[in-house]
Amino acid sequence: MNSDTALAADTLPSPREIEAFLRQHPDFLAERPDLLRAMTPPSRFDGGDQISDFQAAMIRGLRLDVERLSRTSVDLVATSQGNLSRQQRTHSAALMLADATTPADFHRVLIRDWPQILDVDAIALILEDDAATEASEGPEGILRVPSRTVDALFAKSPNPSILLTPVRRGNRLFGTTAAKIRSDALARLNPPATWEPGGNRAAPAGILAVGSFTPETFHPDQATDLLEFLTRLLAIVLTRWCAPTL
Repeated sequence: MNSDTALAADTLPSPREIEAFLRQHPDFLAERPDLLRAMTPPSRFDGGDQISDFQAAMIRGLRLDVERLSRTSVDLVATSQGNLSRQQRTHSAALMLADATTPADFHRVLIRDWPQILDVDAIALILEDDAATEASEGPEGILRVPSRTVDALFAKSPNPSILLTPVRRGNRLFGTTAAKIRSDALARLNPPATWEPGGNRAAPAGILAVGSFTPETFHPDQATDLLEFLTRLLAIVLTRWCAPTL
């Protein structure tokens, strides 16, 4: 034992002093249940007989259960807070897009503002063009692709609306940031439920691409309801006034 350890031991109260303190303060442990759970309960059997104390074993088991429940509670709170944060971000993004009054506003919100609001690294809009023979970039973050490109991308997807995939060598759909993308979520622009009967503008055939530079940001087991909501709103906005001008 070195001098520091000996000094520390000398400053600690003796077992007799601890016992006297507890007798003078009978509520001390009751007011500190975490401390009580950390203590080793006494065995009901003394001596050298090989007798199993099932009560002590049950207490140890209950203590482990309490620890596991505590960890689960912490994880549950963290998950709930994360879900709430994502929901709030989604609502903010939706309101900002709904407030766009010109194509230039729409483009700025989608390509510049949405990545910061949604905490992702890149957003791209991919639109099919009957005149396109190959993928070509228009304004920043917007890509024109030949007809039936969307059907081809989603042909093997178990989800007809959302495709969540890991990416190893980038994704050309993201234009200038393509090489850095390591995880992406592709959401199909399905016709919204608010089409006006007899309208002369067709539903936009395209994809909202959300990308991250961090691997496994998106994965197949991930909930997609918030992304589907944003994509549905995007389709409505495109159909009403944006699509012909992009």
